[in-house]
Parts: sequence; structure tokens; C-alpha cells
Amino acid sequence: MSEFILDTNVLSELWKPNPNPNVAAWVELADWYLPAPVIAEMQEGASGCKNPKTRQDLTAKIGELMQTNTILDWDGETARTWGELRHSSKAKTKAAKLWDTLIDAMGVRYGYTIATRNKTDFHHSSTFDPWTFNPEPEGAER
Repeated sequence: MSEFILDTNVLSELWKPNPNPNVAAWVELADWYLPAPVIAEMQEGASGCKNPKTRQDLTAKIGELMQTNTILDWDGETARTWGELRHSSKAKTKAAKLWDTLIDAMGVRYGYTIATRNKTDFHHSSTFDPWTFNPEPEGAER
């Protein structure tokens, strides 16, 4: 298995009361990193919650996540990669959200695959959909 960067939708799935079992199994087995833009996107959502208790709970979850997982920082080389990709033919023909372009640049910079349900949001990196993961080895009896 290669190394992966988690997209926000994978993290959001894990925080549901009943996460998709394929996603949960994949996260347990995969070698993955949490990119700084996902932390920013999650914090933006948490900070926008009108309910103070929900806002506080989500902010605490993000803090815990940062303490227990490897954060892939945004650095100067990634910024340069992002700038170059913004002028690629793929970027010029397809609109993309800022967060997705930042994560995409991190995938290219580090050569990691982006784990996401929204594979078409990433124009330059390879992607993998954890919702399609089959935790059963081939040939296993059921």
C-alpha cells in the first residue's frame, strides 16, 4: 500500500456516529497523513457552528486529532508546486475549491495518493476512494 493524504470527507466520515465500515477499516490499515489544509477546513467549519457546545466539541476533536496523528505541513516547496499547478492546462479548464487545490499540490509535492470520495476534485494527484475498500482479502470465505 502506498502513502496517503486524507481529504476532509474521509475525516468527516470517521466522525459520524456510524461511519462507513469500509472507510473505517481502510483508515486502520493505511499509512496516511493529515494535511494542514484539512485541519484549516475542519476548523473553519467548527468555528462557524452557531451552537457553542458543538463548536467547542469539534474544536476539541481537532486538537486531539492533531496530537495523535502526523500533520503534513504546508511548506515553501509545496507553495511553489501549488503556484505551478494553478497554471496547468487541467487547472485552467476545471474550477476547483481552494482547499482542494492546496491538498492536490501536497499530493503532487510528496508523491502521495489522496484518499477522497470526490476523486474528480483533484486534477493532478492520484486518488483512492476508501468507500470502495474491501477489507476482506480476495478468496476469503464469508
